[in-house]
Amino acid sequence: MKFRVNAGVVGSTGYTGIELIRLLNFHKKVEIKQLISKSNYGKKISDFYPGLNFKYYPRLVKLSQLTQEDWKELDVIFLCLPTGESKKIITKIPKNICVIDLSNDFRVSSLSKGEWLYGLAEHAVIMKEDMRISNPGCYATSILAPLIPLIKEKCVQTNDIIIDSKSGISGAGRKSVTENLFSEVNNSIRPYKIAEHKHLAEIEKCISNTNNKKNVTVSFTPHVIPINRGIASNIYLKLQKGKNIKNIKNFFEKKNYTFLKILKANKIPEIKDVVGTNYCFFNIFPDRIKDRIIIISVIDNLIKGAAGQAIQNMNLKYNFKEDEGLNFNPIFP
Repeated sequence: MKFRVNAGVVGSTGYTGIELIRLLNFHKKVEIKQLISKSNYGKKISDFYPGLNFKYYPRLVKLSQLTQEDWKELDVIFLCLPTGESKKIITKIPKNICVIDLSNDFRVSSLSKGEWLYGLAEHAVIMKEDMRISNPGCYATSILAPLIPLIKEKCVQTNDIIIDSKSGISGAGRKSVTENLFSEVNNSIRPYKIAEHKHLAEIEKCISNTNNKKNVTVSFTPHVIPINRGIASNIYLKLQKGKNIKNIKNFFEKKNYTFLKILKANKIPEIKDVVGTNYCFFNIFPDRIKDRIIIISVIDNLIKGAAGQAIQNMNLKYNFKEDEGLNFNPIFP
């Protein structure tokens, strides 16, 4: 297995792209060879994020400017693009280069048999032969990471799942949109895309695949809250007969996932506990309705929900330590 890999980042100047570059800076086994931008080519990445001014990075280029020699030296390329853009360029990327796509373009298809693998890192089996990995969405990660093991172990029922999630405004990307302005978001909470959010399809497909391929539908309402980054998801569902919260907590404590951590006792997960990390913290509480539970899960949407999980998937593919380049403590306070 390669000791070092050469990486390229497409969509380098958005929130996710810049966060990915920042994190790769800490990775001992990756060298960034190409930074690609459709509209900002010719500039330096430090023009958009001055914090990257103290290390050499290649200048931004257009994808069409890459030569055959440029392509030959790349091992992996990360696509940090808006929905619909990855599909436009995927055929231009040589098949021998591993693609990790952080957009929505291939998520649902990756949950069916095909060349794409759905990279829900804690629960995916990623092999060195896997060359096309679709990173899950940020909401989907916060929901599926703690939920999938419970469905696999038949601890919970899947016929009445209700989810509400709250996300910081960086989840909407860096584009200039009136509804994302400070004065529109501050001092408020806004539900949006009720019952039609783009992450719904991958959430339902992933749960259905785990549920013996039986179709599952869920109720899901996302909200924007006035913070920069972070997601909190509340998942309401029924226990299977004979199962209880103690059983479930014992199961997770024995599994000891690298980044998926159940909190002790009745500690309530908070976004501030995971900001700046690749962790998903969660806990499980009894509902006041008999045999129902509430899972509360928190992640940093730009790291565990995007750039960090992409690096985690790369680590798994290349048989690096799973936490290589991702071993950070949360920012406090």
